[in-house]
Amino acid sequence: MIARRTDGDLLAIVAEKDTTIERQLMWLFGFSDLTHPGFSVKSELETEQDRIGFAARVILEQIGIEPEEEAPNYLDDMLARFDGRFPKTVEFSAYARSTIRDLSSRDDPDAALVAWMEREEILFRTLEKHLFGEKLRSLVQSGIEDTEPFIKLAQSTLQRRKSRAGSALENHLEQVFTDHCVTYTRSGVTENNHKPDFIFPGIRHYHNAAFPQARLTMLASKSTCKDRWRQILNEAARIPDKYLLTLEPSISENQTDEMKAERVQLVLPKSLHPTYTAAQQAWLMDVASFIRQVKQRQNA
Repeated sequence: MIARRTDGDLLAIVAEKDTTIERQLMWLFGFSDLTHPGFSVKSELETEQDRIGFAARVILEQIGIEPEEEAPNYLDDMLARFDGRFPKTVEFSAYARSTIRDLSSRDDPDAALVAWMEREEILFRTLEKHLFGEKLRSLVQSGIEDTEPFIKLAQSTLQRRKSRAGSALENHLEQVFTDHCVTYTRSGVTENNHKPDFIFPGIRHYHNAAFPQARLTMLASKSTCKDRWRQILNEAARIPDKYLLTLEPSISENQTDEMKAERVQLVLPKSLHPTYTAAQQAWLMDVASFIRQVKQRQNA
């Protein structure tokens, strides 16, 4: 794939056939519906993914492009509210939700989850850019010649991004479950000190041998999967069928076939289902359906 960037530079991408990244790039740039595969030219992008949402941003960052999307109108409020620092992830997630007052997960949990994640991502990058800039200017003005402080600053910034995305997804899922009166335990301890993201109806029920196994549910949440989905397989021995919620679009059929073989059910917000093949979509579960299933088990 060869694309011309806005600054005139050319971006050349080579992806292995039938891999997740190939499918993601095809979806992102609107080539997923090619009637004549081989060579095709698009002079304009006219698909719904033109708007840089969370899923598109994940793909772009994998190929070295950092979307410039900020919310400057909220910067002063965030600096005052959080005292010019990064707040705890739970606090920041709650703030992100508060900026979208007309959206409730009670009406549409799939849409709410995506909107909350996208808003938090934009707000976080806005705050990050400001705080990172301040620290960088401070280092430059200090006249330090040693590169180590600059390297540590960059490393801490990247690490914060990675850890925050996963925490944000769990935070917003907690709100969804609370809105729908679903009982759960977050990060409860199971065998060998494993800590699944969510156990339903709770970790107390999980450790109660008399509680029916069929009424237990385990959900892992990963903003992106890659090969890390296999980590969840041994997190709850009493629950053979696992659920995995992700925001990653266009996972390859090879990967989803492996998930099926390992008894892992993939859960995605409804808006991401069209990024998958028709065969995959028939198997995928959306957030609303997952909630209904958990509540049925909870109320059985």
